[in-house]
Amino acid sequence: MKYRDIRKFSYRREKKFLATDPINFDIDRWSKSPYTCLKVRFYIELSCIFVYFLQYTKVKPNHVSYLYAFSGIIAGILLGSNNSTLLIIGIFLFFSKVAIDGTDGLLSRVKYKPTKFGALLDDWGGLVGEYSFIFGLGFYLFNQSGNEIYIFFATATGFLKAIDIKNYGNKFFKKARKKLLKDDRKEKKFLKILKNLIKNSFNYHAKTVDLILFCILIELYFGHLFLTHFFLYIYFIRGLIIFFGNLFTYRN
Repeated sequence: MKYRDIRKFSYRREKKFLATDPINFDIDRWSKSPYTCLKVRFYIELSCIFVYFLQYTKVKPNHVSYLYAFSGIIAGILLGSNNSTLLIIGIFLFFSKVAIDGTDGLLSRVKYKPTKFGALLDDWGGLVGEYSFIFGLGFYLFNQSGNEIYIFFATATGFLKAIDIKNYGNKFFKKARKKLLKDDRKEKKFLKILKNLIKNSFNYHAKTVDLILFCILIELYFGHLFLTHFFLYIYFIRGLIIFFGNLFTYRN
């Protein structure tokens, strides 16, 4: 397939996906969210270039998915290194690895067929990136301050995320899931807003991660910590609230 055709197909597919997504985002509405428009276009353009060359190779979409997960691990290691050059490379990897995430899906539609295992690998790669980021952030703060408390908070945050009962409850308690959906409809408006605020604010999505990466660049320039340690505390508090909230939810 020609590069122009890949690019047209990718933009058409992404617009259709974002239109059916709950956020209902339009990448052409720059006035609404210029940064998101720019970021989405950045990873579309980059993934199109990757797919154009990969279509002539024996590389399969699942191979790209493994690379996506591996890039998250490498980025976390570089972020936690005590070397400013490697740290900046890690920041760039975290910023741009979403393009790798888009490449596997696009390649599967251009040359192959999407599979359930490919979708599973996508989710797994995203999870690997989340853990890598939180640990990389903890070691970055430790390297900059010499305070071991940041490694503790990063470890505790990752541990809370790993043992969250929701990871296992959704698999074994199908009836509980149906009950939760009913309870969610009956929930008071204030509690629903609060719940969504905790779940969707300051998560591991691109905007939040990009903000933290930007703050790290500022701190590297000035030579001391400004904000990033507060971000780690927020992640930890958010992890605590979500962990005990899910534990309470599945108690019956």
